[in-house]
Amino acid sequence: MKARVQIAAARGWAAILLGGLLACQAARASGRELLVVFSSGRPPFSFHDDKSGDTGIEVDLMRAALQRLGYSMKTAIAPNSRLLLAVAGGQADIASAVHEHGADGKGVYYSDGFIEYHNIAIGKRERRLDIRSQRDLDGHSFAIWQHGWQDLGPAFQAAYQPDPSGRFRGNYHETASQENQCRMFWADRVELLIIDRTVFSWFRDKLAASLPTGAAVSYYDIFPQSTVFPAAFRDKALRDRFNQALRQLRRNGDYQRILARYRLGG
Repeated sequence: MKARVQIAAARGWAAILLGGLLACQAARASGRELLVVFSSGRPPFSFHDDKSGDTGIEVDLMRAALQRLGYSMKTAIAPNSRLLLAVAGGQADIASAVHEHGADGKGVYYSDGFIEYHNIAIGKRERRLDIRSQRDLDGHSFAIWQHGWQDLGPAFQAAYQPDPSGRFRGNYHETASQENQCRMFWADRVELLIIDRTVFSWFRDKLAASLPTGAAVSYYDIFPQSTVFPAAFRDKALRDRFNQALRQLRRNGDYQRILARYRLGG
């Protein structure tokens, strides 16, 4: 049964991409509409809203950059693991914020940094935790996104990667969704949350109706650098022009204004 569900899910995303591709063919032939694939379930960066459709920071930034180049955009949603495959296989023109990337080649060209996550540790102020470095996480339970142990630099990876049998340290808890991360934190199932601050603010507001999210929190900026992800392109020349448009969005403040739309309380 599980295998059939997985096959059905794979067919589902492929059908969505194929439908989008077929719908775009006439417009793409004229070179003015591009099919861009975004990750599913990554609010507020990319997600599907019943009223707005595919939306989020990435969607708005991508649309703004492509409009500068004279293109319109059609969106499709796929799991993280399928983003690059959609571009490499010719099912999409662009994949937004790809997490697995390397050198240009084989029909895939990577942009400059497109989306940036600034991950921090967060604890309830009433706990009065003394967190000054990553080493201070020892002895405190925390929730993190799936496979988060490999995204925060070599020191964190060395400390929290699974052992040869696949087991994690007792204070490390990863979840399949960042909403579940936040639920664990507000329900006091963990002492700390490791998360991007924009994502935290988003879910703090969204969960306020069902969980006590009003408690004061402390932010611990203990990770040395932000995590930056590029977009992937089928066409090298388009990638180069996109990089120029992205730099213009940063210079004129549009990039920051789009980010600000999604920064709720926090």
